[in-house]
Amino acid sequence: MKLTQAMINKALEIAKEASWDYEVVGVRVQEMPFELGEMDHVSKVWIDGEETDEELDGVCATDINSLNVNEYYGEHVAIVAGNYFEYGEDIGEIIIKDAQVIAIAA
Repeated sequence: MKLTQAMINKALEIAKEASWDYEVVGVRVQEMPFELGEMDHVSKVWIDGEETDEELDGVCATDINSLNVNEYYGEHVAIVAGNYFEYGEDIGEIIIKDAQVIAIAA
């Protein structure tokens, strides 16, 4: 699913409010449906477009300030937030440790 301008605007609005409670806010796109609250999985390392068995220390998302940079694919979109993160390899990618789903966009 491609993020629409309406989704981006809503994500920015939610991020502005969430910035009081979290250090980082991002948008995650995936194939599995989301549930509000703590995410119970972590992302995997990808090499040359292939997923490996190596786990990251959190969940990958696109930084809220970089929503037009990358295009990830999946049927489900959520706003995720957390207090600890690191930058991923893709431009605008963040890896959020102990990520929380704070809103479901699609």
